[in-house]
Amino acid sequence: MLPVDPISINLADGHYLRIGLGLQLTADVGEETPDTSVALDLAISLFSGRTVAEVSDPAQRDALKAELAHQLSEAYEGEVMDVYLTNYVTQ
Repeated sequence: MLPVDPISINLADGHYLRIGLGLQLTADVGEETPDTSVALDLAISLFSGRTVAEVSDPAQRDALKAELAHQLSEAYEGEVMDVYLTNYVTQ
């Protein structure tokens, strides 16, 4: 498991989302820890500009998490199996 420090992402209408991630890595990952800046960039791109209602709805949140997991798997070339939301606060 690779923790990613929480960041704040701008949402629509002056709101923000504080999100922290945990990346579940495969056994294929070598001794060098993957760069988490890719994960942060993908999360920012996916969540930015959405409304509080979108990111607060459990079904929509699960869909966004699934999309992020898919994007991470591709970006890290199969080294990331899943993603966990370790911090998730809207304001």
